[in-house]
Amino acid sequence: MERLWTPWRMRYVGGGTSDGACIFCAKPASADDVAQLIVYQGSHAFVIMNLYPYNTGHLMVVPFAHVDDLSRLTLEARDEMMELLAWVTTAQRRVLQCAGFNIGLNLGRVAGAGVADHLHVHVVPRWEGDANFMPILANTMVLPELIPVTYAKLRAELELSQLGKPAEPTLIPQAGAVVYLPAEGKFVLRRARDGQFVLPKGHVEPGEAAWQTAVREIDEEMGLRAEIVDWAGTGQLSFKGSERLVAYFIAHGEPSPQFVDHLGVDTFLFDAAEALTVLSFDNDRALLQRAIQRLGLGSGTSA
Repeated sequence: MERLWTPWRMRYVGGGTSDGACIFCAKPASADDVAQLIVYQGSHAFVIMNLYPYNTGHLMVVPFAHVDDLSRLTLEARDEMMELLAWVTTAQRRVLQCAGFNIGLNLGRVAGAGVADHLHVHVVPRWEGDANFMPILANTMVLPELIPVTYAKLRAELELSQLGKPAEPTLIPQAGAVVYLPAEGKFVLRRARDGQFVLPKGHVEPGEAAWQTAVREIDEEMGLRAEIVDWAGTGQLSFKGSERLVAYFIAHGEPSPQFVDHLGVDTFLFDAAEALTVLSFDNDRALLQRAIQRLGLGSGTSA
């Protein structure tokens, strides 16, 4: 049997923090889920993105309990983890259009567990032909998307779905974005028919991922080609007697030929301070402040 040695991959199975604490205990205790790449926290387990992914969208389902074996988990924890696996793979299929998954645990250091004392289930999306010579022979992992972008797309799907949350069948899912034009150094706001300045948003159509809705709405409402770059947050609003839950991204925009038809009519450019002043709703201002912080343009609110 021939062997290809890849010792560089040990960094993928190294665990722990700089002070020796368990990373899977420390991360959910943080006040900032986005910084820790946690996409969901349940009652007995949480879902976190792998900082060193084997493939795009690589997630882990982790119990809060610091145990090293399935037999030491409560029945409630095991049930919730299985439910989360079904939930996140549904979201991954919608967002990433993956063809399959590798799902599994490495129990014990001899089995390859980097954090052997705290079990965790890996969920790795797969596509036809995604495994080639690059990772082993070229020492290069090819990932077509930055982790914060994938995080934002998956976080939006989980926020807008009802699994694990109180059933609210009348809550209409929407998606929108805080839009920034890097070339101009300006934020883009939409002026609604009633004169209020708001963030662009719209209904999530059947079969559409939330990030696709946001990109489509930015194009239709502003004449901008948009690229998702990060997660902004959520908002809930009432409109014409219905409640809407909106997932907001941070997006970079680039003018399309239709932009001139919108500029100065229903679309306006502002620097950060001006945009914070003219926005009509507190939640939109909080989302913009968060985007300012994450884009490195100044101070903002905490996540």
